Amino acid sequence: MASSAVNRPTNVKQKEADVNQKLQLFGIYSAFANGKVPSNKQIDVALNSAIASKPLANPSNKLSSEGRHLVADLRDVIEQAKVLLLTKNEGNLLQDFLWQTRFVSGGNAAVPGAPVDRATAQQHGNQALDGLRTLGTLIISNGQFRKLLSDATILIRDIAGDAAQNAANRVNPSQDQLSQIDQAADDNTWHDVPDMSRDNLRNQAKGAYNTNKPFSRGDVKDTASNTLNQNQTQDGVDPNAAAAQGQNELRQQASANIPDETKDRAKEFRDRSKNYAASKLPKERRDQSIYRMKKMIVEIQGHQDYQQAIETLLNLAEQYGGHGKNLSQQGAGTVKGAHSDTALTSAETDLRTLLERFANYTSADDLTDSINALYRDADKDPELKNWFKSIDAYVRKCLKEQGFIMQDSATEEWNTLYDKGHFLLRERYRDHTNRVLDEVKFIGTQFDEDPLNKKFSLSMQKLFNELGNDENGKPVFKTHLVKDLSQVIVPGIFESVRYVPVPRIEYSDPMIDAIVENLVIESDNLAPNSFEFGSDNYFRWGRKTVTNKNKNKVMVSVSGVQMDLKDVSYYIHRKQGFPSIKDTGVMDIHMGGTGFSFKIAMETADKSDRQHFFKINTVEVDMKSLNIKLKQSKHKLLFNIFKPLLFSVVKPAITKVLQKLIKDQVHELDGKAYLIHQEAERVAAAAKNDPANAPNIYSRYVEAAKTTLTKNKEKAEAATADKKTNVAMTQHDSMFQNIKLPGGISSKATEYKNLAEKGDKWESPVFGIGSAAESTNLPKSTAVTRKQHNVSGGGVRGPQNVQPGQSTFGQAEPQQTSNSAGFSSQVNQAFGSGASQDYSLNKANGGYQTGGLSQGGYDQSTVPQTGHTTLGANNPVLSGMS
Repeated sequence: MASSAVNRPTNVKQKEADVNQKLQLFGIYSAFANGKVPSNKQIDVALNSAIASKPLANPSNKLSSEGRHLVADLRDVIEQAKVLLLTKNEGNLLQDFLWQTRFVSGGNAAVPGAPVDRATAQQHGNQALDGLRTLGTLIISNGQFRKLLSDATILIRDIAGDAAQNAANRVNPSQDQLSQIDQAADDNTWHDVPDMSRDNLRNQAKGAYNTNKPFSRGDVKDTASNTLNQNQTQDGVDPNAAAAQGQNELRQQASANIPDETKDRAKEFRDRSKNYAASKLPKERRDQSIYRMKKMIVEIQGHQDYQQAIETLLNLAEQYGGHGKNLSQQGAGTVKGAHSDTALTSAETDLRTLLERFANYTSADDLTDSINALYRDADKDPELKNWFKSIDAYVRKCLKEQGFIMQDSATEEWNTLYDKGHFLLRERYRDHTNRVLDEVKFIGTQFDEDPLNKKFSLSMQKLFNELGNDENGKPVFKTHLVKDLSQVIVPGIFESVRYVPVPRIEYSDPMIDAIVENLVIESDNLAPNSFEFGSDNYFRWGRKTVTNKNKNKVMVSVSGVQMDLKDVSYYIHRKQGFPSIKDTGVMDIHMGGTGFSFKIAMETADKSDRQHFFKINTVEVDMKSLNIKLKQSKHKLLFNIFKPLLFSVVKPAITKVLQKLIKDQVHELDGKAYLIHQEAERVAAAAKNDPANAPNIYSRYVEAAKTTLTKNKEKAEAATADKKTNVAMTQHDSMFQNIKLPGGISSKATEYKNLAEKGDKWESPVFGIGSAAESTNLPKSTAVTRKQHNVSGGGVRGPQNVQPGQSTFGQAEPQQTSNSAGFSSQVNQAFGSGASQDYSLNKANGGYQTGGLSQGGYDQSTVPQTGHTTLGANNPVLSGMS
């Protein structure tokens, strides 16, 4: 007789602990949804508990040696992440930042008025889309455009033909070589066997590399030492000068080490490539192509639809450009008012402190100052504003005046604008941008130099190296790690999941109300002990009188799905019919041994079958070991009396019902697939009359499936309109809130959800998971300081305090490298030696401090109120910090 035992009998004590742990995870999810986050103490205890858990502290002996190393590396990653987070986040700054961002109200900020309503904006969008579509149609239909496209295709084909011919010439043997293939070798001729050993091949490759490499590692060290010694100053080493000198010396060393033959070969290749490009695209052809493109534009401009489309686009661009300018002016007051919101200022402070701590406790004041200086100088430059206006006027003239683009004056005006724009955008503010980039690079280097960041990075690097590299650092696929994953880790995860609580299940219709609760599934019992899959394929190809045929058969068998459910609560109320029953009770459900088993045999449908694609041959269902024990019930005695008769009748009936249900569901799926196929074929037939808009085969079947499933869903909803099914996690979600069953999981889940809502601000006791002790060896967070470092001097190149109409074109002079500690002097230098005011941010002792933003902000009364845009001294972001 087969055993009726289950894989893992229910351990009531362990089940209660596991259920409470799973429900606590549900409470943690609810807390996150409410904006709650764990404190540093709770994170510390949780991570220490994870590190001390059995899978990490004592990994299985079934793991390979590298698998155990990976577990140790993972423990180190968790440990370093814990130290990094808890040290940098001292004082729960991250939690407070997340909480404060939920309550940012904007303070006294006034919302800028919308320039247009939604309907008008949508209408304008449609107009812009029509204009762009008109321009695209004109371009595609223009003869010049099509001729240019055809000529470009021919040129590409010509280049491809040359490449193919050159490749063929290289591959084809010469006539002398062909004439030797029928001749025998000299008699008794022997040759030396080449040394194909690994060491010899490695030495040959290394020798070839050493012969052709531009410079050695020793050359780099010597050059670095020489440049550092030669560029010593009173303030230390000048990095820019040292880098430039080192680069020049290494370039000279590389030039000296590269053989002349290699240089000549590279020069010959460059010259040959340049000559080939010049032969295919000579200057006359390039000039002619530009002329033809201009001619195409002129022809398009002469079309009657062009002027209307371009006028619409330009008007919309001008209109929304004005709206943007008005909104930016309104935004000045908006951002100023927003900083009266304490939540916003607190969030900004928390975020900045966090970033500075991760950057090796380096203050970001120097970076902020450099950006502010760039904004102020750009805002006070009338020449830059006039250049943008000139660009706007030039673009409008090219687009609206037919034939202007063909004139020499258009080319001359563009060259002038290009040169001036290159000067303004690339030269005049280069010192400013260099300073900003240097400050960003310095902050980045501080992130890299932070000791805790380094430790965490090294632990992650070690983990990934162990995962995909061998002992020599070469990438390798480790099959034994896959074996560890499939045979040890994944089964271990399923076993560790153990007891999983199922939410309360409720059902109601006009005849009956039913509730089942306290269902706890044991993962080791639920997973089948056996899964079998078999496939038999037959294919025949015939010709003449022999027909084609194919047949596919599939067999799926599952056995050993067990259950040992204890203390399952139920409620049943038969409202209509006979007999009228109302009962509440507790029962145990046991199904061991082979448990629930089924076997399904399917094959492709024949033409004579009612099915279309596949059909069920056999379905076998077995659940003979099912047993139910009532522990509490109003009808317990009656049930025990009729239990043998009931089970002898009910079990075969349930088996037959399940067999029929599986077969019907498979046939219904076959019918749905056929309906989808018919719908797709109908769409394909309808598309024959409109081939331009015919969908591809994938979209046809996707749309057909959507249509069919939508129809079936509507039919199912109509058929079950008077039937209600509900899965309730808490009592608040239940259809029967007044019915409470003994040992109900929904009651415990409600308690954890209520616990998640407790706590001050972002705190919640529900995050208290784990039993390990707190860490006692965490390093202390140090104060954020402003550090000395060398950066490029900021400032505007060329004359300062430029008046409207005055040009600085061609007068830029580069600034010198300076030290970031004296930012006030750098700003004076940026505004020229004759500048009368210091525009750095903080005022002290009659001037401005050399530091960044102090807690007192800056004094607006000392800054000239010029009425510039918000990029300058009236920048609301700066003003709002006061």
